[in-house]
Amino acid sequence: MFTRSTITLSRTAFNHNVSSINAATGHGSLALVVKSNAYGHGMLQMAKLGQEHPGVSWLCTVGVEEALYLRKNGVTKPLMVMSFLDDSIDEAIKNDIHLNVNSFDDALSIDAAAQRVGRKAQVHVNIDTGLGRLGLLPGEAVSVLYQISTLPTIELYGIKTHLSDTGHADHSYSKKQLMIFDNVLDEAQQRGITFACSHAQSSSSLDLIPKRAYSFVRVGASAFGLWKSEQQRTLFTTKYPGFTLRPVLEWRAKIIQLKEVPTGSYVGYKRTYKAARPTRLAMVPIGYWDGYAYSLSNKGCALLNNQQVPVAGLISMNITTFDVTDVPNVNVGDELVLLGNASSILPHEIAQQANSITNQVTTLLHSSIERTIVENHQS
Repeated sequence: MFTRSTITLSRTAFNHNVSSINAATGHGSLALVVKSNAYGHGMLQMAKLGQEHPGVSWLCTVGVEEALYLRKNGVTKPLMVMSFLDDSIDEAIKNDIHLNVNSFDDALSIDAAAQRVGRKAQVHVNIDTGLGRLGLLPGEAVSVLYQISTLPTIELYGIKTHLSDTGHADHSYSKKQLMIFDNVLDEAQQRGITFACSHAQSSSSLDLIPKRAYSFVRVGASAFGLWKSEQQRTLFTTKYPGFTLRPVLEWRAKIIQLKEVPTGSYVGYKRTYKAARPTRLAMVPIGYWDGYAYSLSNKGCALLNNQQVPVAGLISMNITTFDVTDVPNVNVGDELVLLGNASSILPHEIAQQANSITNQVTTLLHSSIERTIVENHQS
């Protein structure tokens, strides 16, 4: 671990988000998505918070490797693989990990592993209702489901789909996807094929009210306090007045040097910043290697003593320079807040400045930066 900057994770913010989501959606619990290092928050840390919260019933990973990692590190809640079989299926079954099925070949591989292990494997079958990625196409789904149901060591535990066009006011495509999904469920039931659970919604579709009651929602971003955009936040809070999300993650770094430069001085590579006045610059030991987006050059900002300070010049690999001229009493060692729960440094605002998406803002944070769970962030 490197200590050039620090990431803290607020237990209070996480608990608030989970409880708020469950109350708004009417579910007693949710499935927490911790894949890809929990969107940069830290897989083990967020799994620990999910393990502690009674409103979290499942933890979801992208593949088997991540799920086995969680089991080996003491996670005991139900684990669900959402996408692919990238590690030992045998070990997954031994560790009571629910597996994803995208094809009959997947089911055959799982059945063979279950026979070797000598116990049944529980699977969730993925239906591609219009995302165009992994999963069974609707036209083949029921036939394949019936074939899977005949395999001796597989239990058809769940069925799922993923919505592709969410987070805005037009729900027409999402409703079409859910209609296709419901038709598959109905046809399967007519063939005598039933499931213990069904799930379709994720963070960006929480404002969509389905016709059918699914078992739970799968959430990563919203549990971490991330909005897709200001539009999504407005849409959701209009539908659920008083609903709020609190960013779980806060990222800070300390000033390592202060420098006074005269009017006309250039800052950074390629001379993209020219001081329009006598300027006080603060050098901070983070850059695009750490996950601070290069596209924030000359337009990002951070908070210093609760005041906005702009990025001056191009962001380097390991150094970012901020203009702190307008902030009084700044000293080497003072901390800047780069990402957190305040206007101008909210993750979805940073994403807009960086011409990116919210999930990428946190996912790009380098895994070498230590993540520490705290009760609350510093004021």
